[in-house]
Amino acid sequence: MRMRLRAAATDVAVVTALLLAGCSSSTDPADAGPAGANTASVPPPAPEVSAEDRAAHTMTPLADGTLLVAGGCVVDGCATATSSVVRISPEGDRAAAPMTVARDAHTATLLADGRVLVTGGFVGEGDAPLATAEIYDPLRDTWTAVGDLAVGRGGHAAALLGDGRVVVVGGWVSSGTYTQQTEIFDPETGRFSRGPDLPVAVDGLAAASLPDGSALVVGGQQSPGEATDQAVRIDADGTLHRLFGLRHARFKHALVSLPSGEALAVGGTIDDVRLLRSTELFDLRTGRFQPGPTLLDGRYKLAGSAAALPDGRVLVAGGGPGAEVLGPRRGTAERVPGPTGVASFSTVGLLGDAVLVLGGYDEQIRLTGTRHVVPVSDLD
Repeated sequence: MRMRLRAAATDVAVVTALLLAGCSSSTDPADAGPAGANTASVPPPAPEVSAEDRAAHTMTPLADGTLLVAGGCVVDGCATATSSVVRISPEGDRAAAPMTVARDAHTATLLADGRVLVTGGFVGEGDAPLATAEIYDPLRDTWTAVGDLAVGRGGHAAALLGDGRVVVVGGWVSSGTYTQQTEIFDPETGRFSRGPDLPVAVDGLAAASLPDGSALVVGGQQSPGEATDQAVRIDADGTLHRLFGLRHARFKHALVSLPSGEALAVGGTIDDVRLLRSTELFDLRTGRFQPGPTLLDGRYKLAGSAAALPDGRVLVAGGGPGAEVLGPRRGTAERVPGPTGVASFSTVGLLGDAVLVLGGYDEQIRLTGTRHVVPVSDLD
């Protein structure tokens, strides 16, 4: 049985309560045209699923200020994924066109032209990872299948490069087996090409865009329950640069690009049992990690569960009691007022002048239905 979603619940700072109360065929890109314009194959409507009743989904900010919530598992135990999609605005939710494939534990990357690339993931627990990828056009409300990944993967990471392409890294490929292969997607051709191999095959890693146009890739699970401290930078030309490693090996963590041009690695686990309170601040000028603020609680399963605020602070919600705001430069961590449950695989995003925490499951892998809105002004 694939154990990508299962994990123990003790912690370096012991987790006590639970978080916020809350194979398809691909269209040939050659037929789709440079912008993926072929939308002739329209998937049937997905069963209606509320935005919050899901976990291991993605939430992507669009150019119009709305949040695109896509896929995720939608039953307790996370055995079944959905293709349903919801767009959230300050005025409310509205159903969007469903993805061509149901998936969870996938990636969603905002492209330079405002569209969204979705890659990989799983149809459900025990299923092989998906190699399919598709693009959402928010102006037309359409999904278009693009070229497949060479390696089906879930629990992987992706980041936008400075030339508008997307690098997809690592991931779970079969029981106890991960990949070190990276692939680079070109929106102009709708196809993936081979990228540089990571030093270590991993899943549960994290990636973020840097201001020089490269992608920072850190951490991951190199064998079941064993973290790595690997850190690399991948240039737009496909060159991989090995960096000084993380100060603490970790996986199932978050990596957040900051307005300062730095990046903050947050939490995670070293062995799927002990959860980390440490954070690490990456400085592109030195290529090194320095200690960041210490979390009030150990947290993991943080993919999509942390977001930078306009002032450079970071809100983290997931894998531990409640939510907290980190001040990377001041070294501060402050509790966010509100419910104190635990929701793993929730997502965090800015919505107007507020922060939205959405979805997730609890320690018994029951969907929490989390929907928690925090005005940014309340975080001052």
